[in-house]
Amino acid sequence: MSFHDTFAKDTRDKIAKVQRQLDDLNSPPKQLDNTVLEVVRAICDRHGEFDQRCRTIGSLVAGGKGITTRSECPKCLAEKLEDLKQEEARDEARRKENNITRLMMDLNLPERFSTATLENYQPVNPEAARCLKLCKAYAAKWSDRRKQGGGLVMCGKPGTGKNHLALAIAKHVISEHQHAAMFTTALRVARAFKSTWGKNAERTEYDVIHAYTDPDLLIIDEVGVQFGSESEKLILFEVINTRYEQMKPTIMISNLTLEELSAFIGERVIDRMNDGGGCTLAFTWDSYRSRGTA
Repeated sequence: MSFHDTFAKDTRDKIAKVQRQLDDLNSPPKQLDNTVLEVVRAICDRHGEFDQRCRTIGSLVAGGKGITTRSECPKCLAEKLEDLKQEEARDEARRKENNITRLMMDLNLPERFSTATLENYQPVNPEAARCLKLCKAYAAKWSDRRKQGGGLVMCGKPGTGKNHLALAIAKHVISEHQHAAMFTTALRVARAFKSTWGKNAERTEYDVIHAYTDPDLLIIDEVGVQFGSESEKLILFEVINTRYEQMKPTIMISNLTLEELSAFIGERVIDRMNDGGGCTLAFTWDSYRSRGTA
C-alpha cells in the first residue's frame, strides 16, 4: 500500500470513528451489562455546558474501582468531523491533480494541440459542426464507450481538425475520468514492433502489444501514410484487434477517404472500430489551418 493510500485510509478510519461517536450521542443511551451509566452536566471550554455521558466499566461492589469513559462535547465532535472531511477532500483533490498531471504526460500530447479542447474547436460549416457534436457526445458518454469498447474513425482531408477533436476527447477522458490515454502514429507502432525483431531487442512483441493495449484510450494518427507495407497493416490490425477483444476504445485518424481507408485496412477493422457505440466521421471540407483552428 502506498503512502497516500495509507494516509487516506487513516483519515477515513478517523472520520468513521467520529461519526460513530456522534451517532451514539444522537441516540438514546445504550444499557450495557456490567456497566453503570450516568449523565452529568459538563463544561466545554469552547461551547459551554453539555450533557456528558459517563460510563463506568468494572467492579460494581461498593468501594470498588472501575474504568470510566466520558463522552466529548458534541459540538467539538461535529467540528472535528467537518475538519476531517475537509482534509479528506483536500487530499483527494491533490491526488486527482497529481494523477491528471501524470496521465497528461503519458498522453504524448503534441505541443501544437496543448490548448485544444472541445469548446474551442471552431466548426466552419454544418459538416464540421456535426463532427463536433458527435465528438462531444462521445466524450460525454465515455463511461459507456469504455464499457462497450466503442471507438472512432476520423478520416478525410488534412487540416480539418481531426487531431484537435481526438486529442480534446483524450483530455476529457483524463481530466474527467482519470483514465489513461495515449497518442501515437501508425508509423511509430510499426517501428516499435520491428524493434523487437533483432537478436539484441530489449522488448518482445508481447511487450509492445501490452504497451498499446494498456491505455483506456489509444489514438493512432496517420493511418495509411504511403499506404504502408503488408507487415505494417498486419501490425496495425493486431493492435486494433487486441484492443477490440479487450473492450478498449481506439480512435483512428487518417487523411484518406473512407473508401481508401477501408481498402487499406479492411472493412472488418472499420466495423470493429464502429462496434460498441463507435462511429465513423468524414472530414470532407477543405483545410482551414490558415484560420488557426486545425
